[in-house]
Amino acid sequence: MYVYKKETKLSFEEAVDKVKEELKKEGFGVLSEIRIDKLFKEKLDLDMEKYVILGACNPKFSSQLMEIDYDSGAFLPCNLLVYTKDEKTYVSPLLLTKAMEVAENERLLKVAGQIEEILKKVVDKI
Repeated sequence: MYVYKKETKLSFEEAVDKVKEELKKEGFGVLSEIRIDKLFKEKLDLDMEKYVILGACNPKFSSQLMEIDYDSGAFLPCNLLVYTKDEKTYVSPLLLTKAMEVAENERLLKVAGQIEEILKKVVDKI
């Protein structure tokens, strides 16, 4: 599995707001918010359920990663998904350790693991 996925009883909008709130508590900011459902509708006239990708960043951790390997910026920001499927809402961050395995750098993986645990904690609070 390459994501940590949890279903929530919150509505889509409530879940997005709660994710942002919990990220902020952990020192993360949301740098980007891409509404995939709206983008697909606009560009492809494709209807789909609500789906957003939140690009989260914690400057402390990001700077640690880039100090170890400047090219690790390619893994940033950390993406968290909030979407509805079959009238259920899900929250799902990318497992950064899985993505960064390709770098074959134990120091990067250690920092990625710390970030991943925080993101799992955020999801568990939703």
